[in-house]
Amino acid sequence: MTEIEELIQNSKVTLSDIQKNLKRLLKKEHFRPRADLKFLQEVSKGFLTDWVHPRMLALSGLRGTGKTTLLWQTAKYIYENNLNTEIYFFNVEKLIKKGVSVFDISEAMEKMPEFEKQTVLLFDEVHEDEAWSKSMKILYDTNGAFIICTGSSALLLQHTADLATRMHILHTYPLQFTEYVTISKNKQLDNEIELKKTLKSALFFSENINEFKDKITKIIPQITTFYDSLENPDELILKYIKIHNITRFTTINNEEVVIREIDKLVKRVIAEDIPKIIRKNYKYKNSEKLLLRLAASDEINLQTLSQALGISADEINENLEILEDAELLNILLPFGGYDTKINKNKKAFFMSPSIRLAILSQVTEKPEFISKLYEDIVVMYLRRFFNNAVLSFSSQKKGRNPDFIIETLPDQIVIEVGTNKNSIKQITESNIKYRYGIIINAEANDIKYEKNIAIIPLKWFLLL
Repeated sequence: MTEIEELIQNSKVTLSDIQKNLKRLLKKEHFRPRADLKFLQEVSKGFLTDWVHPRMLALSGLRGTGKTTLLWQTAKYIYENNLNTEIYFFNVEKLIKKGVSVFDISEAMEKMPEFEKQTVLLFDEVHEDEAWSKSMKILYDTNGAFIICTGSSALLLQHTADLATRMHILHTYPLQFTEYVTISKNKQLDNEIELKKTLKSALFFSENINEFKDKITKIIPQITTFYDSLENPDELILKYIKIHNITRFTTINNEEVVIREIDKLVKRVIAEDIPKIIRKNYKYKNSEKLLLRLAASDEINLQTLSQALGISADEINENLEILEDAELLNILLPFGGYDTKINKNKKAFFMSPSIRLAILSQVTEKPEFISKLYEDIVVMYLRRFFNNAVLSFSSQKKGRNPDFIIETLPDQIVIEVGTNKNSIKQITESNIKYRYGIIINAEANDIKYEKNIAIIPLKWFLLL
């Protein structure tokens, strides 16, 4: 038996391995699964029992969002549901340090009789292997295993066309508020799936404000019951937005410690992940400067930024694209036709409001930046449903500009976000044709309506 074959055999997962790793990762006995786990369970069962594809999944997302935890939770589900298979787990970063590549593993498996039958292969931090995409393609083609791998969001930048037909990528976003509550308070929203579905339908797909009211009215008692069950829900929401929306840090209550850890996380994404994947002269130090500028002012004016940073507009655009692909930023285009979207300034929001807070904490203590954190969390939620073809911001020269526009049919929905915003002028005095408007008020506790505009509490929006 070769050393690599022995390494593979030692990578076989037992129930004890699963329990040990989940205990290490979760640190809480009552941790309930995230919403993404249900999808992973369904896909796993579908293939392992009925050979329904996809057969290879990738969990991609910002560092710290819980990809490795989902990997082990999926292993637990497969093991406990007796899906008649053996599971092997590989930490690719450790493999590379031992001088072993994913290709080496794949090549050795071809000669091992254990892999003539159905198996499950789990690869954590697969992007640590420079040739991961080619090696995973070979592994897929030569081995009939069910494969799940995790990687940083930069993994997408090297996602080859060949692999695209084989691999299904699941984006792992920062925590939803309901997920955070299950982690921190061991409480779950009753009938959660249906409530989220109704809330999404009401907010984004109502024909008019009257239909909006009808849908929302049906779920108000359930929303009220949920928040009544929480102690100091407003404090819980603020802590969630500021420091507890990234899974890795939910067990740390010291704000200064979390901010320092997030700052290190951002630096590691810029300095390690992105250059490793892009493999060219990527000027990551300029990205740090750019992030600092965007944290204080989200509008992207290339000329102003170029003068302030001393770098070209082309380099700024390149950095912006990479930072968005790495899921540090959510970049929105202005509302309008093709020429408007191409030629006008863009806006940058942070994938996690905690990232903006960590960056700003280096240079200011001003409390007014909390409104920017509310915008980040709203965009983070909207991004789960809408891409740049549907979600945009207003930059009209005449009239006022609401924060966000969602281009669902028949006419747009306009959204305004604020700390204690009750004025409807930002919407009514805009030149955008809309079927109804939504004001998301961070300090409101109840809903109210003016004309065809709903003023809703942020805490309700966070139940999406």
